[in-house]
Amino acid sequence: MPANLPPVYHAAEKRYRQANTPEEKIEALREMYAVMPKHKGTDKLQADIKRRIAQLKEAAKKAPAARQIPQWVIEKVGAGQVPVIGPPNAGKSALIAAVTHADVRVAEYPFTTQAPVPAMMPFESIQIQLVDTPAWSPDFDVGWIPELARRADACLLLADLSDTGTGAALQFIVEAMEARDVVLIGEVPDEREGVEVCVPTLLAANKSDAPNASRVLEETEQVFGRRFPICPISVEQNQGLDIFKRALFEVMQITRVFTKQPGKDADLGEPFVLANGSTVHDLAAKIHKEILANFKYARLWGASGRFQGQRVGEDHVLADGDIVELHTR
Repeated sequence: MPANLPPVYHAAEKRYRQANTPEEKIEALREMYAVMPKHKGTDKLQADIKRRIAQLKEAAKKAPAARQIPQWVIEKVGAGQVPVIGPPNAGKSALIAAVTHADVRVAEYPFTTQAPVPAMMPFESIQIQLVDTPAWSPDFDVGWIPELARRADACLLLADLSDTGTGAALQFIVEAMEARDVVLIGEVPDEREGVEVCVPTLLAANKSDAPNASRVLEETEQVFGRRFPICPISVEQNQGLDIFKRALFEVMQITRVFTKQPGKDADLGEPFVLANGSTVHDLAAKIHKEILANFKYARLWGASGRFQGQRVGEDHVLADGDIVELHTR
């Protein structure tokens, strides 16, 4: 039986995975439990939520009174936060340096990065926050990476096409994440069981210029092609990076919306960033609660309208690149 979880459940679930404290997580879990339908299709999910609440309460009792902010809690800025995860020498730091122009430490030897390092990647009208992470392998367990990914808006998994063992290296990371209830997946399913956090993920296959890259890419596609969108790149040769940026934007499932005041040109400098499927109501709420409270109607220019300047209500679903003129009472 499908769970048929309502939108308010998914909103609470997002707050749960982005929470920093046990108290915030417990509050979100309680709301998730309160709003979910109670039937056989959600029996497992109900049990998982109760178990998670009990674990958090027990951990809170044992924790010291003064808590330091963990190193994996990185302040979110820009259109979304995307950790870059991969095995040793896949080229994570080199990729971030190439697409952000940040001063990131890059070296030929493994485990150069020891702590999360954020940097901003420009893409058209927005900035996406990439977070460099330490290499992850059976020889070097980085237990906080799943916690970073849990709070993220998407993840980037990096493969090394010069390494014939890259498939096994990626499989280790995917399974290690799932062991901590974080599921990396190309497209998050509408219906799922348990409290596992599904994070939309792009697999970027680096070193596409390597001698055996074609064969390794084919093997990678056979194993992961149904799970992730795969984007071949070569950071060293500066190949495929523009396509990579677009692919990452699409995986993030976000919509850019511009606004304008009546009688004035649209502000095309910095858009409002919303989740795909968002409405005029969501846009008004993000701008200011007073605008939402006094909303009358909106005029719209863009792909979601039947014609330019169309008058729409607050339930109108927006498309990427729309320009919206809000009118209040």
